[in-house]
Amino acid sequence: MWSGIFLVAFGLFTAAELRSTTTHKLCDATSPYARKVRISLKAALGDNAYPWDDSEEFYFQATVAYGMRKFTNRSFSVDDVHICEETVRISFYFMVTGPENVSNPVPRIQVDEAIKMVRGRFNDAFSLDDSTLEFVGIKPTLPTVSEPPVTVWLIVFGIVIGLVLVAFIALMVTGHREKMKKGKVQEEDENEEIEDKTLKGTENGVYCTVLDSNDGLKNEAFCLDDDKLTQL
Repeated sequence: MWSGIFLVAFGLFTAAELRSTTTHKLCDATSPYARKVRISLKAALGDNAYPWDDSEEFYFQATVAYGMRKFTNRSFSVDDVHICEETVRISFYFMVTGPENVSNPVPRIQVDEAIKMVRGRFNDAFSLDDSTLEFVGIKPTLPTVSEPPVTVWLIVFGIVIGLVLVAFIALMVTGHREKMKKGKVQEEDENEEIEDKTLKGTENGVYCTVLDSNDGLKNEAFCLDDDKLTQL
């Protein structure tokens, strides 16, 4: 019994040592499977910068494992994400091994695609952005261009129609004012003409009826001559 327990413990220890040795050989600056990360907490958060410790590293590994799960539909865990060559200025390398076999590293191109897929989740998780959480060799993600709810041509069409309506209303108002002005002038002219005709029918204070004819003849029987009025 004790020998069986000893063999199991020895096997677990050997597997852990093999796993550590394998990942140590594959996770370094020269490895084709490793990707470098630079983090600038002070530049991003200033006095509110939090310390980078083992818990933050675990959070990073968990986020990478989440991205690998989403991208590959395989059951990656934090144990499959390995961090190495850490520096005080918060830079390190990481690599990913297969969940089924620790000696089978995941190609870096697949890891890069998984990182791109969940890039926003990384930034949100650590309150950083593409410039302060830098995956060296992976291009920053471009911001999504928001499309307006209404197409541009429809907006332009609405503006043109609005301008046409404003111009039409302005023309109508101007035309109405001109018409009213002309009507007023015409009415004044007619009043002056009537007044002129009235004055023409009055001589020396005596009203003379003007006959309705084109020659403008007057009924002399009711009009007094200037000489007669003078003699009187």
